[in-house]
Amino acid sequence: MNSYRFSFILFVCLLLFLPFLGTVHLFDWDEINFAECAREMISTSNYSTVTIDYLPFWEKPPLFIWMQVVSMKLFGIGEFAARFPNLLAAIATAFFLYLAGRKIKNETFAYWWLAFYLGSFLPNIYFHSGIIDPWFNLFIVGAIYHLYKGHKDEYGIGSYLLAGCFLGLAVMTKGPVALALVGGTAFIYFISIRFRQFPSIIQLVTFFMFTLLIGGIWFMLLVNTGNKQMISEFISYQLRLFQTQDAGHGGPFYYHFLILLLGCFPASFFAIGYFFYQKKSKNVPFDLWMKVIFWLTLLLFSIVSTKIIHYSSLCYFPLSYFAARWVQASNYPKQVKVIAITTISYLVILSIVLFIIPYALHNKEWLIETFNIKNPFAIANINAKLAWSNWDYLPGIVFLVGAIASLVLLFRQQLKLAIIASLVTVAVGILSIQANTLSKIEGITQAAAIEFFQKHKKEDCYLVPLGYKSYAHLFYGETPKHMNKKRFDEKWLCDGETDKPVYFISKIDRKTYYMTTYPRLFILYEKNGFVFYSKLPKAK
Repeated sequence: MNSYRFSFILFVCLLLFLPFLGTVHLFDWDEINFAECAREMISTSNYSTVTIDYLPFWEKPPLFIWMQVVSMKLFGIGEFAARFPNLLAAIATAFFLYLAGRKIKNETFAYWWLAFYLGSFLPNIYFHSGIIDPWFNLFIVGAIYHLYKGHKDEYGIGSYLLAGCFLGLAVMTKGPVALALVGGTAFIYFISIRFRQFPSIIQLVTFFMFTLLIGGIWFMLLVNTGNKQMISEFISYQLRLFQTQDAGHGGPFYYHFLILLLGCFPASFFAIGYFFYQKKSKNVPFDLWMKVIFWLTLLLFSIVSTKIIHYSSLCYFPLSYFAARWVQASNYPKQVKVIAITTISYLVILSIVLFIIPYALHNKEWLIETFNIKNPFAIANINAKLAWSNWDYLPGIVFLVGAIASLVLLFRQQLKLAIIASLVTVAVGILSIQANTLSKIEGITQAAAIEFFQKHKKEDCYLVPLGYKSYAHLFYGETPKHMNKKRFDEKWLCDGETDKPVYFISKIDRKTYYMTTYPRLFILYEKNGFVFYSKLPKAK
């Protein structure tokens, strides 16, 4: 890659993902969860064991947490530092898409793949976040790409070495599910081609050895530090995700089909065109690898009981890949035009929604009556006092203007420019959402709680959410390591003789229950659907 292309891709990534990176509080649960793990590592100087509330946290390996630790040491503990690793993930992903796309097909295809990934809704949004998946997905696709290169006998054994390194990094990022995804993809691929050119023993040994060496770093650290029990807890948790709903995250079988169709647009729309219209004779060898990883990921996470939106995020790579493959071919102008019109229509619908949101929140009584909202917590959220202005209509304007520009280009028979305009609209529209809408959403949903936790972060006290799960009190309250093991006993905290002041928070629809059950609680105030309480210890 020459310096011009390098600079151009880097500039685009910085332009799309650096602005507003730290302007909004981290969101419960995942963003705050991982950031708190990093904060506690820094607080304890224990970098081998992931903890949450200073107890072993076996749900995730530490690689992404280590990235956040380094970032927090550079920029300080806060939102920007927690999300900065995914800015780097965006840059690394962009370079990968360009370099791999150029090898797989040609430079034109590489740019289309890059454009569809960065210009599709959910793939773009995740680079603005502080969650694990952008790095995990890149490592998985990196492993598959180098297995593909190894099968083509490019760079010989080196491709299998790199594939093993990428798979090991994926294991260090999110655990053994990486083994199932890459191993399952390779197994199905070789069955499909009847094991032609199957890797040699030395190639397989190299692949597995480097997977084990990189992926086993954390497990070796746990053994060396006397935390072997975390390994069995970690494996048990991974198995439990496949059998039961985690923290109420359930959903129907078609959950991820719908999420990908409506959330990964425009890539998902154009990928449908590929599956229906692309001729077999137009296939390239990497197509099969992408088809296998797409269907394996989609079906696997549709079967498991736990349904979380980012579980299917690995599918963003094949969806953007097939969208690029189909559009670049340009042999089906009528069908491509139909999908382009569908994309533009969807942009118009989004613009209408983004106009309705600020209008509805400006006219709260209309919103509550029109949608017959009865839940007290939701009503109190809606009635949050926020400074709304005409700037809040900006995201809707951006999507509408982008849709009109795409439509004009389409009428002028500039089909590919119309598609590019739609992709740019999504990317710029997301920036406008971050600049305006996202802070309002955060203000309605959790800002009052975070404000409360920050108010008490310098006190030697207990901060306790009642009746709902949260990590915000740990991160924004900068909770120290409390030595009293009774701190997890709700009855002792609410009704016992505690060794330090206790501050509580609950949702408003649980206020009566807690005041009846624990009469020693004193209501400090209510705000945006939350009730804030205290209980002071008796004077000695």
